[in-house]
Amino acid sequence: MTISLEKRKEHYRTIYELLWSQDPRMYIKDIAASLHIDPRSASNRLKEAYNLGFVSHPQIRKRSYANMKEYLYFVNCNYPYGLYKQLSKDINVVYHAVMGGFANFWIVTKEKIEVEGTIVVEGFRSDYFTAFAPDHSWEAAVQIMEKKVENFSLKDYDPEGIIRNRGNDYISWDEEDEVIYRYFKYNLRKPFTPLMKEHLISTGKIYKWLDRLPECCTTSTRYYPEGASAYDPYIFMFETEYKDFIVDLFSQLPTSTLFFSVSDRLFMLGSVERSSLRRVGLNMSDVSQLHIPRLVDALLEKGILKSEAHTVVEYSWAKDL
Repeated sequence: MTISLEKRKEHYRTIYELLWSQDPRMYIKDIAASLHIDPRSASNRLKEAYNLGFVSHPQIRKRSYANMKEYLYFVNCNYPYGLYKQLSKDINVVYHAVMGGFANFWIVTKEKIEVEGTIVVEGFRSDYFTAFAPDHSWEAAVQIMEKKVENFSLKDYDPEGIIRNRGNDYISWDEEDEVIYRYFKYNLRKPFTPLMKEHLISTGKIYKWLDRLPECCTTSTRYYPEGASAYDPYIFMFETEYKDFIVDLFSQLPTSTLFFSVSDRLFMLGSVERSSLRRVGLNMSDVSQLHIPRLVDALLEKGILKSEAHTVVEYSWAKDL
């Protein structure tokens, strides 16, 4: 029986919610029961959700403990492609990307390094925070966000501490922990067997590691209602004294948003509907169609933001480190 695209999208959304709210490693039979289909069909639907970019593999990243810290640079350099090739060989560089906007290069390292170019922002990063993507349209999200901005009171703001920085706190983390982390970093649903065979790590050790996972790492499963290719990957840099409000505000977007802080700046990695920042052939008398700039303008006008800048990710390399 042929399943319509609309029905498959409903299944992708359910899969996202299950992996988010229950267990990112939950059994296929349990996913099948929630979808009311057989396990083989559920397995195929999960693969479709990944391959078509509706749902990301559950990924993990270390929290910002003193013995797990990562150092980030946002830089403007003269020859980004050359620097990209150079850093591809550097074992201290965990991730690097070429961008276009307030900075043309983004570097994540295990320790501070010498960087060529003009540094825009640098520092140890906080924990990552990934928002749950609400099940509503982009238009509904913008309406909710505009209302939140309109009703926000500077004097009544009560910070919650959503973005955490562990400072000088340490956590137990040995060589086997690191091996397991690297194995699961980009897909927490990978089977145990290859890890056990290659590294002679016991099942018991892996289960104990998974029990500690929420304390040591953040888990992120991301959702894209129309598939990831329908959106542009932007990094937003906010200067604000109201970080928790900004996190709550942009968490209304129907695509998953990821937040972290470096130095005194709040950063948001968002997959943005293209018409929200730019539109080919847009009649510039109708700038109301540019949703994000309109919201940012309102935030600046109310004094919630001191400044905002953004950049689009053009290409990147995430290493298995």
